[in-house]
Amino acid sequence: MALTVSDLLSVLRVREESRHVFAGDSLVDGVRRIYGGQLLAQSIMAMGRTVRESHGLHSMQGYFVQPGDVFKRIRFDVQPVRDGRSFSTRRVTVTQDERVVFIGAASFQAAEGDHKRLAPMPDAPSPESMPAEADFYACEAHLLERRRSHVATIMRLFERRSEMWRPWLDPSVTAPVNGLWCRLREPCDDDPLLCHAVLAYACDLDLMTTAMRPRGYGTMDRRTRSASLDHAMWFHAPARPDAWFYYDMNGPCATNNRGLGAGALYQDGRRIGTAMQEGLMRATEDESLA
Repeated sequence: MALTVSDLLSVLRVREESRHVFAGDSLVDGVRRIYGGQLLAQSIMAMGRTVRESHGLHSMQGYFVQPGDVFKRIRFDVQPVRDGRSFSTRRVTVTQDERVVFIGAASFQAAEGDHKRLAPMPDAPSPESMPAEADFYACEAHLLERRRSHVATIMRLFERRSEMWRPWLDPSVTAPVNGLWCRLREPCDDDPLLCHAVLAYACDLDLMTTAMRPRGYGTMDRRTRSASLDHAMWFHAPARPDAWFYYDMNGPCATNNRGLGAGALYQDGRRIGTAMQEGLMRATEDESLA
């Protein structure tokens, strides 16, 4: 049965088992390893559930410690670090069978001040004028069966359009820049925390591959092994993941088989978020792996 947006939202709403302890499950999409964006989003939900309603999420960061297993229950242990009048800080340790798979932290702030300055969106064609992801990859769709990938799940849950799609195999060497329009295929509710969690879920996929574009490998290339290492996000304004938002990405540097991706998110013509991620990509032909 194909996964739906309702399935995603249900998985992100982690269950409170006891004070500051939450449990969650994974979307099962044919890939054994848990998608990193899911852990980011669930951690946001767990930490956010322990702060006052008046304090909204403004930043989070985390490290992917070990691969998670989609068939195992996930435990989120939230540690309150600070509860002030203006700010609340939380840490989370995510485990499976007492094995740490992710650690993170988040900061929440009560609304204050009248000054607001949000950078305008760069020039980009409208989403309707750009090729849809499914259309561009129609001739390579069989690769999703040969090499299971979280890409297939993202394509089911989000409509995405871009002028910068690259073939999944043999894409050639390109500059580390990328940009795409994205929106959830079905409505999301009005909970600001859930909206930011869904945004984090969507933004995990493309940062590392953007940084690695100058290496010339495609997403489905069997000669490579990749993994997210860490991820950070800043939320500058409210967001609606079920409305079009533009994700502008670049890869400022790569070294030691690690690539750094930087992303800016825009909605309604203004910047609503910033994302940074470092990821690992090893190629079997690298001398370092001999």
